[in-house]
Amino acid sequence: MAQAAIAVPSGVQALPYVHAQNQRSRHASKHRFFIVELSQALFDFVIQLLPTAEEMAVKEDVRKLLERLIHTIEPGSRLLSFGSTANGFSLRNSDMDLCCLIDADKRLSASDLVTVLGDLLERETKFHVKPLPHARIPIVKLSLDPSPGLPSGIACDIGFENRLALENTRLLMCYAMIDPTRVRTLVLFLKVWSKRRKINSPYQGTLSSYGYVLLVIYFLIHVKNPPVLPNLQQMPPLRPISQEETHIGGYNTWFFDDIELLCQHWQSSNTESVAELLIDFFRYYSRDFSYNTGVASIRAGLLKKESKGWQNDLSNSKFNDARERNRFCIEDPFETGFNVARCVTKEGLYQIRGEFMRASRILAMRPRAILALSQLCEEKAAGASPAPPPSLFVPPRLSLPQGSFSTGASPTQWLLSEVNGLAPLLPTPPLSITQYSRTSLIKALRGRQLPPSQESALHQLRQAIALRL
Repeated sequence: MAQAAIAVPSGVQALPYVHAQNQRSRHASKHRFFIVELSQALFDFVIQLLPTAEEMAVKEDVRKLLERLIHTIEPGSRLLSFGSTANGFSLRNSDMDLCCLIDADKRLSASDLVTVLGDLLERETKFHVKPLPHARIPIVKLSLDPSPGLPSGIACDIGFENRLALENTRLLMCYAMIDPTRVRTLVLFLKVWSKRRKINSPYQGTLSSYGYVLLVIYFLIHVKNPPVLPNLQQMPPLRPISQEETHIGGYNTWFFDDIELLCQHWQSSNTESVAELLIDFFRYYSRDFSYNTGVASIRAGLLKKESKGWQNDLSNSKFNDARERNRFCIEDPFETGFNVARCVTKEGLYQIRGEFMRASRILAMRPRAILALSQLCEEKAAGASPAPPPSLFVPPRLSLPQGSFSTGASPTQWLLSEVNGLAPLLPTPPLSITQYSRTSLIKALRGRQLPPSQESALHQLRQAIALRL
């Protein structure tokens, strides 16, 4: 005779499920709080970086003064701002870039204009003047000492007939206008971050600010789904247009520039916050972008280096120069045969990827927002070029320093506090002092003793220690 099954109270079975459900709810709530807090911190951070109205007014006065002086040499010429000063991505106290457009029947060459204008500015103004008439692109470099309106002074470059740069400025300005809250916040923060982490110097083998702007726009158009921005270069014109209207110097410069009309008929369905976009940006460029074979193109999406003749031939020493130019590839939107990241060296790419990984790990830890921004933008010592953090998929072998940390906690106490702080992120219970001695913690971190149930915890802990040390 079969025995009746013993009924188990439903509450006993439900407890683990209810507990897990409540825990997931708490974790989701903490995540939402972190995202909201980080977004607000980013806005507050960026607002402090924007040029003041007084600074913008002084710069406009300088532009008008220079334009009047140029008229004495070339009547009818125009002096226009380009670059960050005009595209919406300018930081406070940033340099000015000016382009002089001259009538087609100009009397002087660019080199002669640089020489004549340099002499005139030295006589008529208080600028420190450095003419470069024999440079690949002749320019006049100017600087002005600090004043009440410009506490940091001013630096300015004047070039001639660079119409592609003016169109490029308009393109980036249009992208900034479509979604200024998210696009400008991301770009301005990343410009400061890259400068403070010493990966924003083409002369030292890293990437220019312009390169980072293109990485952001490429990410928002071609990586995010749904996209945050439309592809302005692929939108058809509303009327028939001639080649003269769409080409400059043989380059196709067409893009849809009626942003007011665009915003009446197009709106992104992507509702992610600026914090979520920043987290995904660092994650994408730290582990998903194909540096070996890929080309980031805001015009056409992800391209192959081979399709542009930019592949790295590591086996042929004759192509050393080409290899160095194409370790990191970002296509210019108009001059499509030009690699904006051509200046990035092997060591420079090593540092850039390392900083993307470091930033991704900091945000994965979800510290308080102010602490996160402080850690992200911590000034790297000049000349320092440490090895980048190891891949997220290859846990590092770390040892703990002796002595106390800045918090006053012992290494063991700090380790345990870090693990307990990670608990909301982990699917397994956190480590406890009864499970591990300090020695066994160190061995576990080195990968020598790794209980299967704690694998995820230790992986996260390694990341925490990499940041803390």
